[in-house]
Amino acid sequence: MKSTFYIGSYTQEGTPAKKPKGQGIGCFSFNLETGQVDLLYYVAQRNPSYIVISENKKYLYALEEMEEHLSPKVFAYSIDTSGRLTYINAQKLKGDYACHLAIVEGHLIVANYMSGNAVVFPIQKNGCIASHHQMIQHIGKGINKERQEAAHMHMVCPYKKGYMFLVDLSLDKANAYQLENGTKTWNAVPKLDITIESGAGARHMVFDASKTYAFVLSELTATIFVLKKEATVFKQRQKIAALPPNYKGSFGAAAIRLHPTGKFLYASIRGADTIAIFSVDKKNKNLTCLGFQATLGNTPRDFNIHSSGDWLIVANQDSDTIVVFKINQETGMLVQKSVKCVKTPVNITWLD
Repeated sequence: MKSTFYIGSYTQEGTPAKKPKGQGIGCFSFNLETGQVDLLYYVAQRNPSYIVISENKKYLYALEEMEEHLSPKVFAYSIDTSGRLTYINAQKLKGDYACHLAIVEGHLIVANYMSGNAVVFPIQKNGCIASHHQMIQHIGKGINKERQEAAHMHMVCPYKKGYMFLVDLSLDKANAYQLENGTKTWNAVPKLDITIESGAGARHMVFDASKTYAFVLSELTATIFVLKKEATVFKQRQKIAALPPNYKGSFGAAAIRLHPTGKFLYASIRGADTIAIFSVDKKNKNLTCLGFQATLGNTPRDFNIHSSGDWLIVANQDSDTIVVFKINQETGMLVQKSVKCVKTPVNITWLD
């Protein structure tokens, strides 16, 4: 049985990659029995560092991560039954270094890291991206003078119906927003903001299935913060290291994913080049570290888990490889199954 996934890549200078040489958006076939990966084709695009697919699986959207003076765009593609992409349209991005995007309440929302803002694009019925109709700007800085000198938005995280969070590395927060139905604009809801330790550098986050618990990964300290929503406030319940205890080098936490069963949580750490593996308590959602899996490559910027819960693929940005791991669904541990050479891979997105 086969599945399909897409890879975003860094294609040119001006990105965090040491020697970017990606080819754009890659479409790959995946054997769900053996873990074998086969390249189907590439679509040329500049620095498509993050990709999102519509809920109905008919459309794919990809950003271009670069400075605004280079005229970055966000692209829309249709997906046919074989997984092939066909260009629909593109819209200009206002901001520097787009790094994440998500579909929320009929909007495509793009987070710009360097300029600390989000751009909101309505999505039309045919998958086309309309011109942006809102800009959301974060303002502020943190205690780390080198990395938190200004707002750095890092993720768009959908929440319950009509709500989303915008995660900001410099603010050490995930700021909450609510959709106003009449104007279709997003308004700040400060009482719902999620705040973590100063200087930790909030990067990415996930929620449990009930949306009661949030798991926030900090880039600068490689820590996971577990918070519980009590009334209208998220309160911290736990913080736990995602860095191997014997590792002494430089590092930067990258991606965090919850297993489809909710039983396990995974986080990738660049520098240490590991994936931290945690069990999730069924009742209070506290994390217990089960171990660390080497990613068998350099700079695991992203990874993703197949909906079956059986497979995890990691993108090793600076060693030009993706590595396939089989997940033991009883223990949560990973076993390597295959390696594929892919130039400067930075994002993994499953179609099915």
